[in-house]
Amino acid sequence: MVQINQHDIEKARARYETEREKRWRPDGMSQYTDIENADAVNEHICPQISGDVNILQKCRVLIVGAGFGGLLFAVRLLQSGFLLANKILLVDTAGGFGGTWWWNSYPGLTCDVESYTYMPLLEETNYMPSQKYVSGLELKEHAQRIATKWKLSERGLFEANVEELTWGDREGQWTTRITRTDGASRYIKSEFVIMATGLLHSPKIPKLHGLEQFQGKVFHTSRWDYDYTGGTQKNPAMDRLQDKTIGFVGTGASAVQAIPHLAQWARKLVVFQRTPSAVDSRNNCQTDPGWWKEYTESGELGWQRRRMENFNAFLSNDSPLPEVNMVADRWTEMPSFSVLIGGSHALEPEYLTRMNEKDIYRQESIRRRIVDTVTDRDTASKLQPWYDGWCKRPCFSDDFLETFNRSNVTLVDTNGKGINDLTEAGIVVGEQEFGLDAIILGTGYSLGGSADRGSISITGRNNITFQQKCQSGLTTLHGVCTNGFPNLFFPGPYQAGATANQVYVLDQLALHVAHIISEAGKLKTAELKRQNAMFTVEPSVEMENQWKSKVLSKAWALRGTLNCTPGYFNREGLKMSEDQAYLAAHFSIWGEGISSFIKEIEGWRNEGRLDGLEIWSR
Repeated sequence: MVQINQHDIEKARARYETEREKRWRPDGMSQYTDIENADAVNEHICPQISGDVNILQKCRVLIVGAGFGGLLFAVRLLQSGFLLANKILLVDTAGGFGGTWWWNSYPGLTCDVESYTYMPLLEETNYMPSQKYVSGLELKEHAQRIATKWKLSERGLFEANVEELTWGDREGQWTTRITRTDGASRYIKSEFVIMATGLLHSPKIPKLHGLEQFQGKVFHTSRWDYDYTGGTQKNPAMDRLQDKTIGFVGTGASAVQAIPHLAQWARKLVVFQRTPSAVDSRNNCQTDPGWWKEYTESGELGWQRRRMENFNAFLSNDSPLPEVNMVADRWTEMPSFSVLIGGSHALEPEYLTRMNEKDIYRQESIRRRIVDTVTDRDTASKLQPWYDGWCKRPCFSDDFLETFNRSNVTLVDTNGKGINDLTEAGIVVGEQEFGLDAIILGTGYSLGGSADRGSISITGRNNITFQQKCQSGLTTLHGVCTNGFPNLFFPGPYQAGATANQVYVLDQLALHVAHIISEAGKLKTAELKRQNAMFTVEPSVEMENQWKSKVLSKAWALRGTLNCTPGYFNREGLKMSEDQAYLAAHFSIWGEGISSFIKEIEGWRNEGRLDGLEIWSR
């Protein structure tokens, strides 16, 4: 246990404040653009065989997104008995199933949440992950495994961008305009639409002065170019970098995984840092087949959900905690993460104080680990995180810090400001120019869904757009549907529960939406005495206002993020008026924690009344 005294704590708090102010920028989120708008960044897109849009003019359920979220919505709908696979269409800009795991292929890519809890449908597919934290390639292969098992392989339309959705009240259907990579647009009609685009699906690019004139190669980690680096995702032997100087921008989650591999192959690697990550140990290991067989076959079905919820309990700091910590990794030793995702005690007046005390010991242990690992004192000092641990997604690695002991690796700390200027030859920081052959942007993603960010135009009843409804204060039922947009569903994240394991959230919301649609369908089948009757379902205004009030009443539980270092969790430290803060609270998650949220929606389902939903026959 790290030993620190009250003076050390007060000193750390003061340093936190100094670092936070150093990082703040008046341009906030506008300092970035999405990759689609960054013409100077070379997107590396591997072509794949896509479905024939000409024969897919109509389906019953259109799912936007073919990653784990889209697949879970499809599988849970199929399991509900509502429809067959040939009535589902999944549309994605990627070239195959997998979502972020299709796009991302950078060296070192792994999931930072334990595979046994993260990988969906392990029980149903009878699949044993190869490691405690598997590679991105294995995750992509698992997505295809799911699609194959549930006969969804031929129901994917890829390299296709959903641009607009329009509700037709007279026909009771959505019309979706889809544009292919060849520029051709088509319209597809569907009774239901599910938005499963993911939280972090849109790479963000910093607006850098002079990017257009840089003469070298530029790409984002999510569009890794093995043609340039050499190697493959399966074997990232990047031999084409042996005579090159590479600039890597960022020290976040992608950087922590990719940088050690780049350092092994590049002649020289220059890492540009704005804010350091808190990097704890990972301790990955191979899955023991004997343990796996005993663990998965000795109990009742549902072992994976139990393990997921055991993991969640430690992150949300539930009380009492489970007697056994099934996952037992560094995530589960971080109760202060509950400040970000909520918990059963987060509304208590002294809760934030208690979590601050716990977290400051954890952060200090991480800072001391850096000092003990990185031999150069100045570099070690710059890599130390000075902020509350929940303010940035924690990272885990057993080789990232050691990489900075290599003679070919240089850390350039920008003192919280990031890089702004490029020349033909490289990046300028202060008065120094760093000559580079290539720049790799590990600058993360824009947080949120496609709808609320405006990248997909959604027009509901009475010609009201989804963006307009968000601007006046989002209201939903359980974070999955909203009045004025019949038969449209989405997996939060706003007004729904949250945890570090996003797949658990997606699965629970997929089960919830499947229940709503299938039970509404049964109701109308019984009423009209015919199968496959068309119907519309949406929450009443009264019911979604009640849910909004519940969400707002628990939003104070998330107060610990207000003083965070600027980042995507707090929209780059956006400073708001009282009215703006009230409006922003509509986009809160369920502050009482994920277990409370699940109990709430399962209780609603168990009542069996579909209370608050308006269901109409067509």
